[in-house]
Amino acid sequence: MNFEEIDFTEYETKYEEHIKLANDYANKLENKIITEPNNSKLRNNLAISLMEANRYEEAFFHFEEAAKSDPNIQSLFNLAFFYSTEGKLITAEPAVEEKKSENKNSKEEEYSWEIADDEAFELLEKIIKLNPQHYFPYNLMAEMYMKKEEYEEAITFLERAVGHTPSLENLHNLGMCYYKKGMLETAVDYFGKAHALRTERNLTLWPMLCYGVCLAKLGRKEEAKAVAKEMLMLSIKEEQEFQSDIAEIYYFIDDYKEFVNEYSKLDWVFYSVEYLPPYFYSLWKLGHTEEIEKLAAKVIANKEKEIEEVLNDPEECDDFDPVEYEAETRAEIAFVRKAIKDVYAGIRPTVRFEPYLETTCYFYGCFRHNNPNPNY
Repeated sequence: MNFEEIDFTEYETKYEEHIKLANDYANKLENKIITEPNNSKLRNNLAISLMEANRYEEAFFHFEEAAKSDPNIQSLFNLAFFYSTEGKLITAEPAVEEKKSENKNSKEEEYSWEIADDEAFELLEKIIKLNPQHYFPYNLMAEMYMKKEEYEEAITFLERAVGHTPSLENLHNLGMCYYKKGMLETAVDYFGKAHALRTERNLTLWPMLCYGVCLAKLGRKEEAKAVAKEMLMLSIKEEQEFQSDIAEIYYFIDDYKEFVNEYSKLDWVFYSVEYLPPYFYSLWKLGHTEEIEKLAAKVIANKEKEIEEVLNDPEECDDFDPVEYEAETRAEIAFVRKAIKDVYAGIRPTVRFEPYLETTCYFYGCFRHNNPNPNY
């Protein structure tokens, strides 16, 4: 089997074979590079195959060399994307122990990685000026602006991206930008369009969740319920843990019965106490005060037990300050007690929903994701 012929949907179950094939293919391309050192497309393929073989330091070198020898849209963008996702490689000072080692003639260098968002942004600005006729550069530039919460700038690039090729990522991110600006009527439309493009390439349920939340906040209750119901089936079928998030759709439309139905399935040992107030409130609205008292007592008892175990076991405190841990845990207990008090006073807890940015692999020529490899 050739590396280009691998079925990447199966690679995770054939990890060792995958690494071997990636290394073999990389070695083959390295021999070609000797005779074609300025072939940026060849270096791009080599860098990607090296990444598949988990040889990231070498991949970085070839992405850089491709951008230097032939600075076209493909080579510059792949380096920019590497900068944005992996950072940049820097040479570290040899450790003191190594300096004292007997092997004084060793030429091995230690490397470390550091964030390279500024370098990525600078390259993207150059690429955008070249007017690329593909949506990857616009998607990535928008995502970088979104990370800085500069949504107006992000919208400008996302609209250009959609103009070239609507994708789940750029449509969802447009929805997120408008959601952040409080423009729910516009956001809901983009989230819906993004979910419609859900495929094997990206099976995320976030666009659908955001779509349901927007519908609920806009008062379109029946549509929101339909989305929540469909999401519950999909999350169970595809084993995606979305139940607590889906339940929030019901909370936004005051359907406390369905909200409680989903929240009652959660294992509260693993959930933050911050999730409890809306659950307590929903139980109170349904007249289930005994359930509130029972759950609160259980959570508080577990917290008290955790404090006792940590303070009585010095080995548990190796990685943190026991005094600080006790203070934080007692603050959580106080939070639970106050939540009950507020709920009994009829104060409805606010649930703050925050959509996540959607991204994907943008490497031109990526074998795994069948990305295009344009001849710029």
